Amino acid sequence: MIGSTGGIAGFHGSGDETLLRALAAALAHRGAEEEVRSDGKAGLAARADNPEFAADPSGAVAVADGPPGVAAAALARYAEGGAAALGSLGERFAVALYDPAADALVLARDAEGRAPLYWAASGGGTVFASEPIALLAAGAVVPRPDLATVRRFVVTGLADDGEATFFAGISQVRAGHAVTITDTGSASTPLVAPAAAPVNVAAAVASAFAGAERPATRLGSGLPGAVLVAGAPSEQAVFSANYGPLDPSENAYADAVLPVIAPGTPHGRVDVNADTLASDLVVFLIALGEPVASLEAYVQYAVARAAASAGADVLADPSGAVAGFGLPEAGTGKKARKSVDPETLVGLPATAAQAVGADGQLRRAADRTSARFGIEVRTPFAGATGSPADLRAALPQAAVAAAETPRPTAPARDWLLRLKNRIYGVFMEESFVNRAWFHQQPVMVAFEDFIKGRNSDADLFWRIWSVEMWAREFFDPKPAEDDAPVRVKGPLEPNVEKRLEITVGSERWIRFPVRTELFTEGDPYQERITEYVRATVEAAAADERYASAFTKPWYLLVSEKIVAISQGRSYFIWDIEPSWWARTLSKFVVRTPYGIGLGSPWTMELAIREAGLSRILLASGISAAGKAVGKRGLFYQIAGHSVRAIDGPTEYSVFPANVSAKLAPAKPDKVAAELTGKVTDGLRAAGLDGAARALAGVVVIDANDIGRNVLGQASDRPDAFFEELFGDNPLGQGSEQTPLAVAIQAP
Repeated sequence: MIGSTGGIAGFHGSGDETLLRALAAALAHRGAEEEVRSDGKAGLAARADNPEFAADPSGAVAVADGPPGVAAAALARYAEGGAAALGSLGERFAVALYDPAADALVLARDAEGRAPLYWAASGGGTVFASEPIALLAAGAVVPRPDLATVRRFVVTGLADDGEATFFAGISQVRAGHAVTITDTGSASTPLVAPAAAPVNVAAAVASAFAGAERPATRLGSGLPGAVLVAGAPSEQAVFSANYGPLDPSENAYADAVLPVIAPGTPHGRVDVNADTLASDLVVFLIALGEPVASLEAYVQYAVARAAASAGADVLADPSGAVAGFGLPEAGTGKKARKSVDPETLVGLPATAAQAVGADGQLRRAADRTSARFGIEVRTPFAGATGSPADLRAALPQAAVAAAETPRPTAPARDWLLRLKNRIYGVFMEESFVNRAWFHQQPVMVAFEDFIKGRNSDADLFWRIWSVEMWAREFFDPKPAEDDAPVRVKGPLEPNVEKRLEITVGSERWIRFPVRTELFTEGDPYQERITEYVRATVEAAAADERYASAFTKPWYLLVSEKIVAISQGRSYFIWDIEPSWWARTLSKFVVRTPYGIGLGSPWTMELAIREAGLSRILLASGISAAGKAVGKRGLFYQIAGHSVRAIDGPTEYSVFPANVSAKLAPAKPDKVAAELTGKVTDGLRAAGLDGAARALAGVVVIDANDIGRNVLGQASDRPDAFFEELFGDNPLGQGSEQTPLAVAIQAP
């Protein structure tokens, strides 16, 4: 039985059995059994289905992640030739060896880096483990990002096989090297190993299934996946990714190829699409412990999960073959007009280049996916080189035509377009801005261009999005868990941190915020508002505190936002085409914590459309002159109230407001008058004649935590009264979903 990929961990110089147990527990997903050994100066731990330790007469002890016998072989090689002699232990191994005579810890990896190993300084000593997140989970290392690695990854897509990792202070043992750690420091030594013989396609396929009892194969990437399926044992199971409904071509490829190369073989289609990515993203990043450049790693993850659930012990996966064999990828059908320079989007300073080896992200992803699901994921073509002809020669001629059609490793462009709302929301959020790893405005402009087909940099935006989500998971404080169900505000209760009562002049007023479902374009908003108001009036009339309140004049205040949305005056960011003037003028707008106002190209473009460019330029000039002499607020006096009411996307709002910009409602006075009549009629129809007679008017208002502005009304009171009535913004600033308020005189 192959079993799951094992894991090793330990300490040198400072540690105890409690630390060893914590490290082993953090690697529990790598095997069912745990074994630890410690002599006070050093400790070693193994987590595997069959943990393997070895010791020799000198007192040296070793533990390994690799085939049986590797730990004992490591001690023998070390005794003969020191750390450099560990290179001949096999194709896949990670070894930790403690030499008590030299009080030295030796960590070594195979030449291709198939087995992982990481180490870090901790508490005056050193800790190591098969995964960096094990060092974090055990509390041995404080999680901090390595910003140079983050920057290099975003700009180039590489997370190098040098010593640096995504976590500051955690180093990677380089492939084909040994790190010797003593009290005086550490030194890295290249391993002496025989030169690897070139591996042909047949040998690669054979290695993919060696020792497998219940083999499975991922059919994908065109020719490479077909070659693996054709060369697999007859008892294999085949899995393919179903990219539908956006891209059904993967299913057509499988249907054309499988009957020719493996007729009758069990075939499972695994749903792998934008929706599954959104659902899996956090657990996927936790499992891998780092962002990855290619969404092919997610396809592998999803298929491995399905194969493990079906009982397979090995999954042969074609990842890495496209680059190695020079295969073309499927195009998107569109030619982008420009590409994005990642340097213009990154806010992190450049650092000196580091000496690195070949990037090993696919192998790291396969290893951690293997450990997560207890199935060994093998990528025999990763790092291989050859030509498409080599792959064609390994297939029946009847299968070549269907198999060699260019296949996407993962349809990143389609998935990101499907998830554009979610991704835009992330780019708008406070954590993304405050982290300052990226320049938010250029990122959003470039992403807008991507959505509109002006660039095809899907992989870049995937890297930015995944880096942000990874950072949130590993570095941001987690909110305290609250098992209590989410409580929805009652009809006669204030919003959180707000109050019902306010005094205006000598009068005391009660404002009941009315919670609603979301409004959308084309909604019959007058009918919907009438129903919400009727329910609120009935609730208040049934409460003895307010039973007589609706015999006196009362008012309905309506947020301009729901009117504008219903009128179709709210636009997704990507549907707005900012002009040069909009992009330029928006740079000079001072932003507040309560919204971006006209400080984005999209809202400024709406302002230009609403008021005209000449008026906006005039308002800008007068505003600049006024500020020079200490006068503020002149811009909106010139540009007009309709421009003041333009809102941009805000991260605290619910969808779609978090990715939209909107104009003020059209003809707000007429809206208020019509709503007055509609609500009056609705109350009468419900038998609430007294409340219908007492309704003194409807007001359309733009309110937030820093200002109020009546846009239109049909009532018996001046605008100033209602702006004072809403002086504390009782509707709230965030996701309360209370765009209406019924205002009555306090009993």
